[in-house]
Amino acid sequence: MKTIKQWRSAPLLLLAAGLLPSGVAHAKGPATPAAGTPAAGTPAAPAASAAPAAEAPTNGESETSKSPGELCSAAYERTQTEKLAGHYVAAKAAALECSQLVCNSAIVQECVHFYSALESETPTLVFSARKSEGGELTDVRVEMDGKVVAQQITGRPITVDPGLHNFVFVHPKRGLLRLAETARVGDKARVVEVTFKDPNAKVASTGEQAAPAKKGGVPVMTWVLGGVGVVALGSFVYFRTSGVNDYNELNDTCSPACNPDDVDPIRKKFTYSYISLGVGAASIAGAAAFYFAGRSGDSGPSVQATVTPRGDGAMAGLKATF
Repeated sequence: MKTIKQWRSAPLLLLAAGLLPSGVAHAKGPATPAAGTPAAGTPAAPAASAAPAAEAPTNGESETSKSPGELCSAAYERTQTEKLAGHYVAAKAAALECSQLVCNSAIVQECVHFYSALESETPTLVFSARKSEGGELTDVRVEMDGKVVAQQITGRPITVDPGLHNFVFVHPKRGLLRLAETARVGDKARVVEVTFKDPNAKVASTGEQAAPAKKGGVPVMTWVLGGVGVVALGSFVYFRTSGVNDYNELNDTCSPACNPDDVDPIRKKFTYSYISLGVGAASIAGAAAFYFAGRSGDSGPSVQATVTPRGDGAMAGLKATF
C-alpha cells in the first residue's frame, strides 16, 4: 500500500511544478485532495470546468465558416450568374471551384460540364508589337480597360471576357498606342498587334517636299507635233492641188494616149499628198494627246506616228501610250 500511495502522488508533484497538463494528471487517476479542498466524495471543480474550455474554440469556428457543401453550392450558383452577366473568366473560375471531389457528385457533374463549355467559349488574345522600320518589340506594357494585364509581351495568350476592350500599349522610348478591339465568343489566340513608329525617323520639312506638278501649261511636244501637223497638211494641199491640175491638163490634151513620162510625176504628187495627209493627221492627234495629258498632271504619254506608202496612196498610224 505504501508503494501505491507514492505512484498516485507523482502526478500531483508534476502538476504543482507546472510540467504536466491537468488533463494528463486526471487521466492517471483521481488526485488526493489537498489541504483545504473538498472531501474525496465531493466532485472536483477543476475537472468539471476543463471540458467546456477545450470545446469553446471548436463551437465558435463552426458558427463563422461554411461547410464544404455550402461552398460548393455557392460556387455552382456563381458559375451561372457570372456567365449570364458576360463574366466568362469569373464563371470559369467558379466552375473549377465546384468541380472538386469534396462537392456533391451531382454538382460536380454539372460544374465539369460548365467548365468544359466555358473553356471552349472564353476568348483568348495574344499581344504583338512591331517596329515601323521592321522587327518586333517585347518590352511593351499592355493595359486592358485601365488595368495592367502584361508587363511585357511574351507571346502567350491571356483569357478575357467577350466584348469591347480598350488597350494601351506603352513602350519606354516610343510612347504609347491606343487600340479598341472586340473579343468574340470562341476566339482563340487572336492576335492584337500594334506598330510603333521609329523615334529617330526624320520628318521631311515643307521646303524639302517635292513641289506638285503644275497643271494647265502647254507641253513642248504639243507645239512640236502641232507644227509638224500644220506643215504636213500644207504639203498635202499643195501636192493634191498640183496633181489634180496636171491630171486635168493631160486628160484634156492627150488622154487616153498620154506619154508615161508625163503621167508618173502626177502619180507621185498624189502619193506625196496622201503621205502628207497621214503625217499631218498623226501629228495633230499627238499634239492633242500631249496637251490633255499635261492638263491632267500626268508624266506624259508616249506617241508613235507611222506612215506606210501604198500603191494608191499611204496609210498613216498613231500609237499613244498614257
